[in-house]
Amino acid sequence: MSLKIEAEAKLESEPCVVALDNQLFVGCEDGSIKSFAADLTPKDSWAAHAVQPFALATGNGYLYSSSNDGGIRVWSPSGQKITELQSTGADVGTLQVFGTNVYAGDEDGNIIVYENNAMKAKYNVLEEVKTLWFSPPYLFTVRDLYVTITEIKPEESTTRFMTRHSIEGRSPLQVSGNKLLFLSRDGNSLCLHDATIDTVFKKLDEVKVSDMIVTSIAARDNYVWTGGWDGCVRRWKIANDKLEAAGEINLGGCINSLAAATDRVYAAVSGGKVVCVLAS
Repeated sequence: MSLKIEAEAKLESEPCVVALDNQLFVGCEDGSIKSFAADLTPKDSWAAHAVQPFALATGNGYLYSSSNDGGIRVWSPSGQKITELQSTGADVGTLQVFGTNVYAGDEDGNIIVYENNAMKAKYNVLEEVKTLWFSPPYLFTVRDLYVTITEIKPEESTTRFMTRHSIEGRSPLQVSGNKLLFLSRDGNSLCLHDATIDTVFKKLDEVKVSDMIVTSIAARDNYVWTGGWDGCVRRWKIANDKLEAAGEINLGGCINSLAAATDRVYAAVSGGKVVCVLAS
């Protein structure tokens, strides 16, 4: 299967993070957020933060952004500021939306759960959270040494959790279906694990995906996209608990972030461009 560039947009500022929900949102080094249609036709642009956003997330009709100049800001898809969520004061480096709740992880190890734009629960996993994922009742968090798996039940307790397992690995991380995906400690290999307690999160496969650091992964259906310092976007198929190569393309700059749709991925590429890569 081959990969090809379907569309490309040039930016005046370095694109840092991306999020996808019917349209693409790009957080840039100058603190702005820009939105694009699926074909990368520009839509809206606004000054969101004083410095680059650390994380973006979409869900429930809103866009959420974090930086080091305040709490988590909530926006309409066209850039109107709705509100700002209470934070712990530490920099929030990762945001995700699961159902109606927003999950934030910060540099002090706090996981904050928000419901209806109010803080609902807070847990501390004792190390900086670079990536998180919630697959009820398990919360997966990672920095650069271990993937930590904790059991949380926000409806029952807003502070207590139980650590279930830990695995050597580093950010980024994602759960897709019943599969757990993350990087090896050296940042060069993609690890595939079962995402259930039934097998104690058993390792299924590991493949070297780059000779350089991988900065981003994005999973959709049975496919995973990877990208990083070498400028290559690669696609992998999850088949029979194995990772199979399914195409690659060099975009000519470090891949800062990825956001996947069914048959394509959007990449924020250093040097000031956003690229849509199509699997054909």
